Amino acid sequence: MAAEAVLTFAAEGILKKVLSLAQKEFKFAWGFKAELEKLKESFTKIELLLNNVADKPQDPSIEAWLKKLKDIAHDAEDVFDELEYEGSELLFTLQSTCISSSMAPKFQKINASLVDLKSEASFLGLVSKNKDATSQEIRWDRQTNAFFGKDEIPVGRKADVSKIVTTLTDSKYNQENLAVMAIVGMGGLGKTTLAKSVYNEDSIHKFFEKKIWICVSDAFDVNFILHQMSEQLNREKAPSKDNQHTLLLSLDEELKDKKYLLVLDDVWNEDSKLWESFMECLSKLSSAKGSKIIVTTRKDKVASISEKLLPRHELGKLSVDECWSIMKNRAFTNNRDPEFDTIGREIAENCGGVPLVAKVLGGMLRTKKSIEEWSLFKNNRIWNNLPKGEDGIMPVLRLSFDNLESPSLKQCFAYCSMFEKDFEIERDNLIQLWMAQGLLRASHDESKDMEDTGNEYFDILLQSSLFQDATMGDNGIVTKCKMHDLVHDLAELVSKSESLMGDLCGIDNTLEIRHVARVSTSTLENIPARSVGKLRSLFSDTVKFLLTFFHGSKLYAS
Repeated sequence: MAAEAVLTFAAEGILKKVLSLAQKEFKFAWGFKAELEKLKESFTKIELLLNNVADKPQDPSIEAWLKKLKDIAHDAEDVFDELEYEGSELLFTLQSTCISSSMAPKFQKINASLVDLKSEASFLGLVSKNKDATSQEIRWDRQTNAFFGKDEIPVGRKADVSKIVTTLTDSKYNQENLAVMAIVGMGGLGKTTLAKSVYNEDSIHKFFEKKIWICVSDAFDVNFILHQMSEQLNREKAPSKDNQHTLLLSLDEELKDKKYLLVLDDVWNEDSKLWESFMECLSKLSSAKGSKIIVTTRKDKVASISEKLLPRHELGKLSVDECWSIMKNRAFTNNRDPEFDTIGREIAENCGGVPLVAKVLGGMLRTKKSIEEWSLFKNNRIWNNLPKGEDGIMPVLRLSFDNLESPSLKQCFAYCSMFEKDFEIERDNLIQLWMAQGLLRASHDESKDMEDTGNEYFDILLQSSLFQDATMGDNGIVTKCKMHDLVHDLAELVSKSESLMGDLCGIDNTLEIRHVARVSTSTLENIPARSVGKLRSLFSDTVKFLLTFFHGSKLYAS
């Protein structure tokens, strides 16, 4: 994805937010109403220029222009927030002092920057261009639980499930205390869904007295995995993860003379010593013979290190018909013209046999209501040079992101990069975070409540398969979800222009950083104070450090 394409939605999102602020009536805007009107006029004209950026080829000059626009818009937002705060202070203290003397110069400075920006736009060949009014509308059928449960059905994997279950319950593999099977396949093939299907099979439930599911992901911490095992087996008595001896005592008590199945999902560890340490711990337990471990991984080396006694299960790709079956379940709400089926099968050929791609494409086709729209989608030039294998997944995910009509919705998706991979996202908490960031402020329906907009956005991301693993509450509404690792990678990609999720290496301008997550204390300490004042959110558990270092900054901490 071109850098300016990523920057455009971010710039457009903050621009719309600032324009909505500029439209408000400020009772204390004495002395600078003229500057406010100039700002509204300038930002409105620049919004029309943004519509022309998408038609331009990749250009570093346009990328630099977009960065300037985004920074100016952020500065304007800060001034509006300051104006609102000082106005409320003025009302509260019942003073009659005018605040225009402090505000007017700030708006003048922003307006001067906008004049320069418009001049640069002319030099770069950007011209005002109206966007089709209908293209900004969100055209999704709102059905919160339309696909709930279907994600858990591994289309085309019945034979895989049967083969794995048969192997796990085969008596010839019950002579050892612990045997390990690796399920291997590229990202998006459905390894986790397959493992879940095996895990929930009745014959597995009858064969194993205890079942444990651990999502491992990037960090392979032996004590942490043992702690999670203990916590699942007995939540009330799980000991601290810092004491391996008490962890093993707890696990031995729960698993003594019992045959268990342990699933370690999404393993990346290539350190054989770490794996041997983990297996040595499990070998000390007095569990029954016939216990098994399933490891799901993308990497052959991980499988080679972990597998023991049981044959490896290489997960293959789906057929075109199977991919179309997944797509069709997401694309249709009613019976359709047979021509949709013909075109859909042709589009399914671009899935490369990957279920994740089929889910995403199905979600995109759901928004397209006519044969003409489906045909245009089928003939999209992205399919011409689509890479093979896992490299071909990201362009399709990017296409799904581009298909999100609203810049505000795109910003909401990008903001989800703040969460860790495999994090269980709670609907209500996420909507509150979106609201705190002002991402739900710009709405075409001014009467719509922000929480309603947030719920609509959540449902759209769920229906488009950018959210998955939905958990439904008692009221029939999806309350929690996760993001696939590859979708999370996409969120990181589209948010990288203003997010910091590592160290400061390669960051040219820290003043562009607005969101920080998953960084060390030393990295936080190295962020210049001037940049700290521009932060909008920080995800950190270092509470004491936050209270001291970020005192006075405009920050939403989580």
